[in-house]
Amino acid sequence: MPTRPTYRTARERVAARRAALGGGPPRRRRRSCTPFVLAALLIFALVGTLVFALVNWASGTLQGFEQADPRRPGAEGDTTNLPASLREPFNVLLIGLDSRDSPEDGIRSDTLILVHVHPSGRWAGMLALPRDSMVQIPNLGIRKINTAYTYGYNNAATLYGAGTEPTAAGGAMAAETVAAFLNLPVDYIAQVDFNGFQRVIDTLGGLTLDVERPLLDPSYPTADYGYERLYIPAGLQVMDGATALRFARSRHSTSDFDRAARQQQVLRALLNDLRARDLLSQASLLPDLARSLETSVSTTLPLRDLETLQGLAELAQALDPEAILTLSLNPNDVRIVAEDGSNIYWEPNDVAAQVARLLAGPEGSSALVRIQILNGTNTQGLAGRVSARLSAQGFNVNSPADAPVRTGETRLIDYSGHPETLGRLATTLGLNPGQVYASPPADAPPAPYQSDIVLLLGADFQEGQP
Repeated sequence: MPTRPTYRTARERVAARRAALGGGPPRRRRRSCTPFVLAALLIFALVGTLVFALVNWASGTLQGFEQADPRRPGAEGDTTNLPASLREPFNVLLIGLDSRDSPEDGIRSDTLILVHVHPSGRWAGMLALPRDSMVQIPNLGIRKINTAYTYGYNNAATLYGAGTEPTAAGGAMAAETVAAFLNLPVDYIAQVDFNGFQRVIDTLGGLTLDVERPLLDPSYPTADYGYERLYIPAGLQVMDGATALRFARSRHSTSDFDRAARQQQVLRALLNDLRARDLLSQASLLPDLARSLETSVSTTLPLRDLETLQGLAELAQALDPEAILTLSLNPNDVRIVAEDGSNIYWEPNDVAAQVARLLAGPEGSSALVRIQILNGTNTQGLAGRVSARLSAQGFNVNSPADAPVRTGETRLIDYSGHPETLGRLATTLGLNPGQVYASPPADAPPAPYQSDIVLLLGADFQEGQP
């Protein structure tokens, strides 16, 4: 049996895989930004910014990284708005831009993610906002949320005064729109270009990612405005930058809501890799990373303040990937009151509930995790009795219901990524590990409406367990 080759770095593994497949380096793609790239700014801002500062502090090039905020004239470089010693929670709007080669295509925000950072609690939360969401935009009325950036970009001087950069104005208008929609202040803005992010992944030697299900996209867009077939197999693998971007960008494989979940999965993987590598101790990587960040990220965070940079880096090192709460506006959590083509009108009270879950954090949101008990047995009233017992123990339980089909096996399935609550439930119910699923198995039914964790009661369930 031939011996299995060993690789010193993930980059070598990627290179070997390319060679085995007979492929060369990835083709250059037109300049556009994927939605998940903007999520990576959370990592860049908390780790990469210090890298950038360490390399370029003496030359003063941080001025090209920091961007003025037209909502607060004269506030560029001002640290008074930054939470004192990074103790108070703050919100950052992450914006990924879709910049087209031809001027008539314009520029727009492809996806928006509101990040809530809780420094003292050492956790962060993300709320993804689909670009087809219909919201109130100042001066325009009800429009798609991604129109806000374009409107600000095209009317920079009119909206924010002469000399305002279009990208800064676009970010400011997007922030104003999101703040009003979520009834939540947006303290800082960050904009990301995907080219630099792709280079960061390649500089690090690839991204370790466990793909749960094969991804097949028969119509993935190419650089020449055509399409190609994209297939990514299931399993643990090391992706180069181009592959990671395709994994996150694919639209035709499933849905935009599933794509948001993939974006957040990539973010967790990136944070895991950065922490495992002890990035700041690898001086040989810093110049390449700094160049990638310089050309791909702009933010209103006052990064020229060294104390701020050090605090952000320390926070990034302390962040537990499992303590990053990932939420989105999606039909399972937020009711759609109307649809007009691709336009989505969300139920305001459900949107407010998602914001409450974001602010509650990983631990506090456990009380908000919605548990659905489904009776898959012939025992009448079983789901109701189990629901009552769990509710009495402090769990947030939906009204019990019957399962679509009868089943012999009891299964506890987490559909929304709540490991702490899942573990508490498994212990309370006395289930064995084979009955507990941290993510839906391939044969799992769709999640019931507004349910995060589902307990499917089978014939093997013993009622005395809770």
